[in-house]
Amino acid sequence: MRERSNIKKRKGIQSVEIGLKVLDALVSIGRPSSLSEIAKASDLSLSQTHRYLASFVNMCYLRQDPESSLYDLHIGTLRIGLASLARLDVLEEAGRIAQAFVAATNRTALLSIWSELGPTIIRWFPGNPPVYTTLAIGSRLSLTHSATGRVFLTFQHESYVAKLLQEELQVRTEHSINIASIGKQVRRHFVADVDGTVIPGLRALAAPVFDLQGQLALVISTVASGSFAANEDQIVQQQLLGAAQEITHRIGGRWPKFK
Repeated sequence: MRERSNIKKRKGIQSVEIGLKVLDALVSIGRPSSLSEIAKASDLSLSQTHRYLASFVNMCYLRQDPESSLYDLHIGTLRIGLASLARLDVLEEAGRIAQAFVAATNRTALLSIWSELGPTIIRWFPGNPPVYTTLAIGSRLSLTHSATGRVFLTFQHESYVAKLLQEELQVRTEHSINIASIGKQVRRHFVADVDGTVIPGLRALAAPVFDLQGQLALVISTVASGSFAANEDQIVQQQLLGAAQEITHRIGGRWPKFK
């Protein structure tokens, strides 16, 4: 897992680490699983995996279905998960990753959530050089013309966006908007991009952050003005997508899959 790979290894108890590896394997599989499946995902022998599974069952961290013999999470893991979520500050975690993105790219970053007014900026992290714009914390962004809005348009529940989208399409008649095409592109790349559609000369990229139910939690975006090397935006796009995935991981979220 990405988060652990960035942490310096400290001397610990090997059996505890192996046991948690078994739990991680079951979580990664994502469904009730057999002994052999968990052993394979843990890269352990059947006998070793079985001993750990038996201990977790005894402690009510796992349960084994008496008919199918499949293992699954139980109340012990649920209790720990809920306690962790209760202590988690999503915006603080997202802010840390956004600041790391700014440090790595020098690009301005912002975080946006869905409000009654639509996509709304709630955090702003200036890059170097900073971007001078009328956008600020509290600004509402267009669903169709902003990169952030297009991510919300694609991944937010239709019941939330329908009314605002209808109002916006009635006002913005200067350009034809293909909503289906926008959604298809954003779903394919998990990144939306616009160039000068909100403010002339201002380019923007945006990527989604998902919660533990795979629902859109917030959007991380970056804005820039001026000229850059031809491949620079592509590199930044990958870094922004990586930041969105890291925030999703840190808040216990689930990255959705589309056919």
